[in-house]
Amino acid sequence: MREKNIWVICHYAQQPPLNTMLRYHNWGKELVKRGYSVTIVAASTIHNTNIDIVEQNKKREDICDGIQYKYIITPPYSGNGMRRIKNMLVFCFGLKQFKKEKPDIIITCEAYLFPFVKHSFKKIPIITDTVDLWPESIIEYGGFSKNNPIIKILYRLEHNAYLKSNAMIFSMEGGVDYVREQKYANRIKFSKIFHINMGCDIPQKDRELEGISFDLGWNTDEFNVVYCGSIRQANQVQQICDAAKIVKEKGYKDVKFQVYGNGDDLKMLKKYVIDNSIDNVYFHGRIEKAKIPFILSHGKANILTYKNVPLMKYGGSQSKLFDYLASGKPVICNAKFGYNLIERYNCGVVAEDQSAEALADAIGKLYKMDTAELAEMGKRARKTAEMYDQPILVDKLEEVFEYVSDKKN
Repeated sequence: MREKNIWVICHYAQQPPLNTMLRYHNWGKELVKRGYSVTIVAASTIHNTNIDIVEQNKKREDICDGIQYKYIITPPYSGNGMRRIKNMLVFCFGLKQFKKEKPDIIITCEAYLFPFVKHSFKKIPIITDTVDLWPESIIEYGGFSKNNPIIKILYRLEHNAYLKSNAMIFSMEGGVDYVREQKYANRIKFSKIFHINMGCDIPQKDRELEGISFDLGWNTDEFNVVYCGSIRQANQVQQICDAAKIVKEKGYKDVKFQVYGNGDDLKMLKKYVIDNSIDNVYFHGRIEKAKIPFILSHGKANILTYKNVPLMKYGGSQSKLFDYLASGKPVICNAKFGYNLIERYNCGVVAEDQSAEALADAIGKLYKMDTAELAEMGKRARKTAEMYDQPILVDKLEEVFEYVSDKKN
């Protein structure tokens, strides 16, 4: 394949260690090893923080792990209101500053970016990578109506991107099912749809585990269940708190819950555990991505919680799931969603229904397992993570490159 200059355009793909959404950085590192030139274009503002990377680094371009980063200066925001919409629009319209550039292939993250990318790069093959089914997730998690004018615009943008993209990638395994259900499905060429899950960089996580050590502040001899991730409505972290109370009432007094992360619900949940006398849940706030392997290695199990909405039938593609699997510890999940790797490879326990009681039962099931059984389940988790290591995923990505190159030529 002749095409070697790859651009990734993603609002939320800033360089590490400040950003934790490393899908494109991980791809980029592996592509650079294979002789590609990789550029990632992202917003200067980092989601769920007050950090502006251009202000902090005093420059609009940087190189990290051989990947060229270019930043579009965007206004600050918090939450999901009009300020965030303004931030997104500034990013979208800011892409025109790069229209004289000539990458061979562009990967754009999420369908809403497609028309803005296409406007500035008219003759370049575009691969639309979908890691979140907007606007469906906004409707189901955010409570928006399908008749909301902004939602209708997002549907049109999605429709347009799926029809006109040279290829499509879905991080969730059932993404192709979602497309088949759309009214315009008969106009889609399904040979251009590919699946590449989130995965993780196994060697990098192993290096971090070997190179980082610090005081966790909790007793590692107890049965610690660890959560690392965003703390928002969609993540159902309150259900962890409710299950923790039930677990203690059942007499499992040495089961403790260590929660790492930040988000809109953090302040509320800190008050919630105090008001409800839940004293076995501990909030540690935002943590550097590089410290996560060390944290996870000291727990007995990791916990994945999500609001189980109809959208989950298409499968999940959570970055934290692969962090969990790579740690070699069993995973507890509160939702029976489609294409569930935990169930497929028997590397954890999935709650029977979406309730705190069922989640507490799942935790109790693991707690009562003997050490050898837990260890075997952890080994299966690690083996599953290795199936989604970056070289394997980038092999699949190169198949997508081959596809769009063949069509172009």
